[in-house]
Amino acid sequence: MRRADLHVHTHASSDASFSPEEVFSIAKARGLSAVTFSDHDTTDSIAEGQRLVPIYEVDFLPGIEITSSWREIPAHVLCFFKDGPLPSLQEFLADKIWSVGKQFNLAMLDYLQGQGKDVTVAEYDAEVEAQEESDSTALYHLLVKKGIVSDQKSFMAMREASGVRVFRPPVPEVIKACHEAGGIAVIAHPGHDTGVVFTFDEENIADLAAEELNGVEVFHPAHTDAQEEEYVRISDSLGLVKTGGSDMHIPRPEPQKMVGGTYGDWDEMIEYIKKNNH
Repeated sequence: MRRADLHVHTHASSDASFSPEEVFSIAKARGLSAVTFSDHDTTDSIAEGQRLVPIYEVDFLPGIEITSSWREIPAHVLCFFKDGPLPSLQEFLADKIWSVGKQFNLAMLDYLQGQGKDVTVAEYDAEVEAQEESDSTALYHLLVKKGIVSDQKSFMAMREASGVRVFRPPVPEVIKACHEAGGIAVIAHPGHDTGVVFTFDEENIADLAAEELNGVEVFHPAHTDAQEEEYVRISDSLGLVKTGGSDMHIPRPEPQKMVGGTYGDWDEMIEYIKKNNH
């Protein structure tokens, strides 16, 4: 089997630290055939990933992880694109994702001000203006500059402690957007029981398959062996493609959480995309 890490985050995600080239370098050293950048609600690193393919001789499948919801609980959808998303994806992100993200960031600023932190909306707006495509990392970079957080770990801890929540578009709407942009849609880490995101059982995956879901991220660092076996069975019974990835964000001591530590079958993935590319 040719191994592919189909879920990696670059510094285009507000909670990740690796550059695209660092990801490719690790992938090459670990003998991977391919990688996917699945940054949160942004495609900012895709062009750089495509540029690095001939340099490192590692294939690249453009992707994104879109923040969604299911049964009014947060959920994540991985979208994969053979050559990159069509322009309609940027329109969807701007209309349905980034606008909600700004609501979240403004609520976070209100929370921080209530905690006595010296940070303003005007400073946030200025940081947004400095972003090239989206404002997905604006709040994080501002808070680092202000000394309110020191790194991604402290940023995520602060977000969780705030209790601030906003709900994103439901999974079926995200599936449709992925398809309209020429891609396929896969439910991310369905068994990751954090108490924050939805945990998907067979009934819920079947409901989404009826909404034209394409696949399940079967192999993920948060899944147990028993969960992986169950998701393999469910995927096969519903005719869904099985993907896998490390979901790497920052350096971790656990090898399964670094590039190539958890992976999917590259040949299975590209064969499915050839047959089902929208």
